[in-house]
Amino acid sequence: MSARTFVAPNARVGLANIRAELGDDAVVLSTRPHPQGIEILASAYGDLAAPGESQAVEASGSRILSELARLRGMLQNQLAGFAWNAGRKRDPARVALMQSLFAAGFGGTLARALAARLPRGVEGEAAQRWLRQVLIRNLPVVEAGRDPVMQGGWFALVGSTGSGKTTTLAKLAARAVERHGADKVALVAADAYRIGAEAQLRIYAELLGVDLHAARDSGELARRLDTLAAHKLVLIDTAGFAPADARAPATRQLDTLGVRRLLVVAAGQQGTAIEQSLVRFGQGAAACILSKLDEAPQPAAALDSLIRHRLPLAYVTSGQRVPEDLHRPHAVYLVDRALRGGQTATPFTLSSADWPLLAGVDAERSLALDSDVAPIPRNAR
Repeated sequence: MSARTFVAPNARVGLANIRAELGDDAVVLSTRPHPQGIEILASAYGDLAAPGESQAVEASGSRILSELARLRGMLQNQLAGFAWNAGRKRDPARVALMQSLFAAGFGGTLARALAARLPRGVEGEAAQRWLRQVLIRNLPVVEAGRDPVMQGGWFALVGSTGSGKTTTLAKLAARAVERHGADKVALVAADAYRIGAEAQLRIYAELLGVDLHAARDSGELARRLDTLAAHKLVLIDTAGFAPADARAPATRQLDTLGVRRLLVVAAGQQGTAIEQSLVRFGQGAAACILSKLDEAPQPAAALDSLIRHRLPLAYVTSGQRVPEDLHRPHAVYLVDRALRGGQTATPFTLSSADWPLLAGVDAERSLALDSDVAPIPRNAR
């Protein structure tokens, strides 16, 4: 293909020159500003399929697609901002409800789903009460008496590095000793990566008077579990990995040994990190433990993920004391605390002028997520 560049003071003159040089069936490949007016890349129609000249077309095509993507993004953000302002005037109750959720730290997927289910005619304080009740009903919590300490069995604590698995395991073990006795509880150190992991767990085991066993791989763990069949509760401390680590999915192999997984999530993590943990570690888990609640001024992101993934919450931890800082979850308290987090004034608090911009970013992001949206709450009534 033979592509030519034409420079003219304006598009009309440029197109006239192209027709004169290349004929009426000439094809314009791209245009861009030029110090002398406009630069046009064009080719005769008959030369488009000529071999050996495809690189110019590919370059121009890439430039055109890039420009179209930029214009699409600008238009999308502007339209989303217009839609937000129009929605605020047309349906202020739904917009106010979404603002409350965003300010607290809940994500767009859940916020849009709940706002769409807000009953007509419910607004103001009544809408906030409706929102609170819906969140409380939809937060999955393990029933009293069915938590791991009461139920017994083999449980492995899994999750990201630094989520507090070992300290949480010690709290569970201490609670189990109070319930079943030290001779009915055993600990297994299966973290072969973190230096000092077994030594830390051994200190807890000696203080509690329970047996401690080490397992370097799944085969050794299976053999250890066979010898611990008489114990009421066996707690396994596993290695922590970043969710993106290729070794993270290996924790699911515990299921084949009859071990149930408890996902430990730090309440103060960013929403994206919590979501990745639930996707990589939490699929098929028996329950979740929300750790370090005392370090989380806005725990809404964690509650958001638990609601959407329908993963029940078994325990909450809020400090380093063993076992005093291990608590049964209370949905009312957790939801109220999450909603209060949106009322705290910080440099990260959005102003009224920020909301249209947020709507534009959220709309663009939602397009990428439409094909992989988590389940919407079923009890939004």
